[in-house]
Amino acid sequence: MRLGRGGGDGPAPRRRPPDAAGRRRAGTAAPCRPRPVRPPRRRPLARRPSPGAPRRPRAPVRRPRSGPQPRLLRRPVPGSRRPAPPPPPAGPQVLLADPELSLPWAELETATLRATCYPEALRYGEFLTADGERDAAGTPQDVLAALPGGTVPASLVHLSCHAVAASRPTESALRLAVPPGAPAGAGRLTVAGILDASADQRPGPAGPLVVLSACETDLSGGHHDEALTLATALVAAGAADVVGSRWAVRDGPTSVLTAVLHHHLTDGRLAPPDALRATQLWMLDPHREPPPTLTGPLRAEAARPDLHQLCHWAAFTHQGNPAPGRPISLA
Repeated sequence: MRLGRGGGDGPAPRRRPPDAAGRRRAGTAAPCRPRPVRPPRRRPLARRPSPGAPRRPRAPVRRPRSGPQPRLLRRPVPGSRRPAPPPPPAGPQVLLADPELSLPWAELETATLRATCYPEALRYGEFLTADGERDAAGTPQDVLAALPGGTVPASLVHLSCHAVAASRPTESALRLAVPPGAPAGAGRLTVAGILDASADQRPGPAGPLVVLSACETDLSGGHHDEALTLATALVAAGAADVVGSRWAVRDGPTSVLTAVLHHHLTDGRLAPPDALRATQLWMLDPHREPPPTLTGPLRAEAARPDLHQLCHWAAFTHQGNPAPGRPISLA
């Protein structure tokens, strides 16, 4: 008994007679027995209850719930609590004014922050009216030294300068001071330079707060990698929080915004993301009152009737650690 291609069994196939040379032809077909056709199975009909007989109650259908049960939301899960905020990083505060002297409000902004919020802060950049000498010229090497792993790690780095978002994300740069004897392009701190200098650093909550009071510091010109910006590069370099901007911003309203931001950081003891939100809500308030950090020309600039417009406050974003409030060390 042989099996055909149909899988059935049957009698042996008939062979063709040999040709004149005594050879048999190939291609002999094997007949298959047809498979029996089985009728479809029918479910037994339910018995109808007799008239007057009591009916049995049906069991309730239990349907699975797609969302979490309310009792599970009330039950504490072991290890689900947020860890306590880490202690503030020890180190000086660094305030950098525009080394190119092309931003009229940059020097006033950093001088106001030093007088009202950080009296022991180091001054980087160029100052025309401030008393005393600066602590550093504000070169890319000076800024990198204030980051984790540098020679002078800081707890706060505030940069009031120019910045540009290049078409290639790694070429986006901060325009800082040119070292003596170096070419003109040596004053640009690019995304690639930040990542190369911090190759051994890992992002974490113990780094400094970096405030980029500049244009396009959280913007990438390449749509293929929109996450690679100056702000995210500083987070990768070890900064715990970075405040940057998504487009070009005006000088005066930006100085007002950053002064109010540092007021909420120091006097209000808010975390950087909460302080930024409180600052933006303050700019939206038509009955806003200037905080003590706004003095002189900054207080007059805060009386502008257009501070509520999106172009002045919505550009600034927060990148980094969303942990609960952590005060800035003023030691």
